[in-house]
Amino acid sequence: MISWWGQMDIYTYSYQWAGDKKAIDQGLYDQIKDTDQRKIQFATQADIDDEVNQLQDSDILIPFKKFYNAARVRGGQRVIEDDYIYMRIDELYMLSAEMNAKIGAEEDAKTRLKQILAERFDSAADYAYVDTLTGQALIDEIYLQTRIEFFAEGKSLLALKRNKANVVRGTNHLYLAGEVIPYNDDRLTLEIPLLEVQNNPFIN
Repeated sequence: MISWWGQMDIYTYSYQWAGDKKAIDQGLYDQIKDTDQRKIQFATQADIDDEVNQLQDSDILIPFKKFYNAARVRGGQRVIEDDYIYMRIDELYMLSAEMNAKIGAEEDAKTRLKQILAERFDSAADYAYVDTLTGQALIDEIYLQTRIEFFAEGKSLLALKRNKANVVRGTNHLYLAGEVIPYNDDRLTLEIPLLEVQNNPFIN
């Protein structure tokens, strides 16, 4: 089954369920505050030990509470009935925060960022630190929160490139663990197939 749900949801009969696990980067997960509601979206050992979740030891840090078929039966959704997520209103808020921070409208940037964080924390004290951020520190925080907020929603690549950032592969990854990959790495450029280049008269 070739589908986004198949890639991300253990309650869908496809890759994630069958063993091709897509887990959050350990380093990124560690940066999520314990009081952030988004942290509970990812499977911990306690979640695995709770049999009601139908998790296995290899499911550590998969997003089992972020995207899931409502029936919550491991491998149960064979025909995709759930909606695809293309864009959430939260993305517009985060893009507004990023843009404002980069043009120097820092108070507007902070306001937008806090509007998102207010939905993720029970106490405003948990994100009051945003008011102290300026310059690159503010931009970096918005980028971090973008990575956390939109994990597995297809937004990280363009955010990485917009911010000219580096990403460090987590220790929990099977391949390239710990490797630093810059935004301009050739592996992050999707190449046009040779046949398209040769046969498309509009490509020069």
